[in-house]
Amino acid sequence: MSNRKKRHNKKQNKGQQTLILKEYSSSGELRFLPTDRLTSGQPYQRPVEEKDVDDLIRKWDDRLLKPLIVSFRDGHFYLIDGQHRVAALRKMNGGAEVIVPCQIHNDLTYEKEAELYAKLDKANKRMTLSQSTNALIESGQNAEVLEMKRLVEKNGFHWALTTPTGKAYEISATRALINAYRLLSGANFDRMLRLLNSTWHGAPNSLRAAMLSGMALFLKTYDTELDNAAFVKRLSAVDPEEIIRRGKLDFSTSSIALRYARVLLEKYNSQRRGKKLPYRFNT
Repeated sequence: MSNRKKRHNKKQNKGQQTLILKEYSSSGELRFLPTDRLTSGQPYQRPVEEKDVDDLIRKWDDRLLKPLIVSFRDGHFYLIDGQHRVAALRKMNGGAEVIVPCQIHNDLTYEKEAELYAKLDKANKRMTLSQSTNALIESGQNAEVLEMKRLVEKNGFHWALTTPTGKAYEISATRALINAYRLLSGANFDRMLRLLNSTWHGAPNSLRAAMLSGMALFLKTYDTELDNAAFVKRLSAVDPEEIIRRGKLDFSTSSIALRYARVLLEKYNSQRRGKKLPYRFNT
């Protein structure tokens, strides 16, 4: 009887598992710091918007205040995440400094700060595409955006990711630019920028999202058939505003890229002399 009982207990013990609980915690040291010791406004950060600060104040609840993410580097406390919260706290305190909880990291380089900032804001969905792209460039961790920036600047343009001014040679249509790069790859993307510069010399209307989308599709479709010199000669006589106006009038397709690529084809073929391109768009 006792032997059977022992065997039964052994079977029970064999089936049992020991539950080991692992404790997880955030890295970094939790400290309370006055806001005047925090350095913010780094190039990788989105600017503080007054309307966002006021909106934050309207919804403010002290129970929801999380520690700010701070990097201690070169003897300074760099505020990575929490600029709007600091601005809101100061405003609610009549403009005076306040003491805030901070999660402080001691092992971050500038590039790692930018990378962490991009991850935090992406998780919270607070940044625009241009702002997140700027953070990726500052982090130096994304080969695609770094190559895009190199080609943009190589061809005489400025990628306006933070404060667009509408000046010549300034590209602010980030989504269209990224889509063009992914459609064309490096060599033809470089070619597109070179043609844009040579044809319209940085005119703001030539760098709008619709124009970039149309140019990318036009080059992708005609590639080796397209003569660069002929394109520059023929299209430089056309105001980009006319191309935009004509593209808006095409209601036969919902594709913005196709609308403007068609206009580019029409203008390229409008000369009496010279080789004309056949219609090859997949519609």
